[in-house]
Amino acid sequence: MNCSPSDLDPRHLALAPLVPPAPLPYVSRRALRRVKDRVAIPRLCHNCGGLVLLVGHETVYQGRTFGEWPFLYYCSDCGAYVGLHPGTDLPLGTLADEDTRQRRMHAKRLFTSCVHHFFRRHRQNARNYAYDWLAARMGIPRRECHFAWFDIDRCDIAAEICADALADNCAHGWKAPQ
Repeated sequence: MNCSPSDLDPRHLALAPLVPPAPLPYVSRRALRRVKDRVAIPRLCHNCGGLVLLVGHETVYQGRTFGEWPFLYYCSDCGAYVGLHPGTDLPLGTLADEDTRQRRMHAKRLFTSCVHHFFRRHRQNARNYAYDWLAARMGIPRRECHFAWFDIDRCDIAAEICADALADNCAHGWKAPQ
């Protein structure tokens, strides 16, 4: 499933009070404004068609919570889940089952190595330059280049691009990929 981003959530301008869905304690207009590219709030799981619930971390992490915003969207049928942007009810990406989570982590590790080896000269903007490079190599718009949005196919493509760049540069000396 490829995902297309939307612009800012219009609720950040609403005059009416924001009513947070349970179990969220609040939804912040300021936090909504910080999310520049967003995906739709899932109602049904794109993996299995199951009902998606808004739950606390303890549902997935054996009673434990992590971070300052311990909430996520969770498929009650297949167990796929995705976290939320802090202070909002907006998902960080798309629901991911175990295989998708593993592939996202693998691709992200390779990408992080590329950032470290090829783009660190850009200092504060290294990650942005790296995402620009990866989006161009993948042939997708920069605003869609988020690992939390990638399906398995896009994860595999990103992993291959990063692994090839690392292998080529190991063989020929470190240089920035084109």
